[in-house]
Amino acid sequence: MAQQTNQPAQQKQQREFVRVDDHLPLAWRKIDEERFRAVMAYFEQHRTFPHKSDDIHQAIAALDITEALKKLEQSEPLLARVLIRLDQKLNLLLRLFHPSEGERPMTLTPVNLSGGGISFEDKETGLVVGDVVELRLSLSVDTLTIIECFARVMKIFDLGDGGMTRIACRFEPILDPDRERLIQHIFLRQSELLRAKSGY
Repeated sequence: MAQQTNQPAQQKQQREFVRVDDHLPLAWRKIDEERFRAVMAYFEQHRTFPHKSDDIHQAIAALDITEALKKLEQSEPLLARVLIRLDQKLNLLLRLFHPSEGERPMTLTPVNLSGGGISFEDKETGLVVGDVVELRLSLSVDTLTIIECFARVMKIFDLGDGGMTRIACRFEPILDPDRERLIQHIFLRQSELLRAKSGY
């Protein structure tokens, strides 16, 4: 009986450790422990991250057309789908080229992903083991969703290639829906790689 009770937890843990290599748009920045403690306190209470306030993103929020598009879906579903996709791509481009203050633009980066963490390559980061980074990750070059989360640096590897390093991080924390998106992306990417390898 105890074995059956633990099975779902074991399956969940196994899913989180499945990993894959990819090249994805990524941006990161180091945050200090004081800010991280404030984020964690908010997360523990609300199970989400504090809202960021900056001019351009407030302006984007003020121009939101989600409700109008939902109404349009009833009468013109094809047109609504096209407009929804355009709206989402414009939002993504704004996030790429106009990040919040202190954030880097997202750049295509070699990553290794799992449901529990990420490693990525960067040049002369100045990070040390134990640092906390805030991550923004897109699951494809033209994805409609950006995952934002926090991660703690666990290991740093010198790649010996023009000052490049690989930074291995554990998510700390990531929202459950975003973790699920990552896991689904990993399974999809693994399937694509298997098909490419077998020639299908």
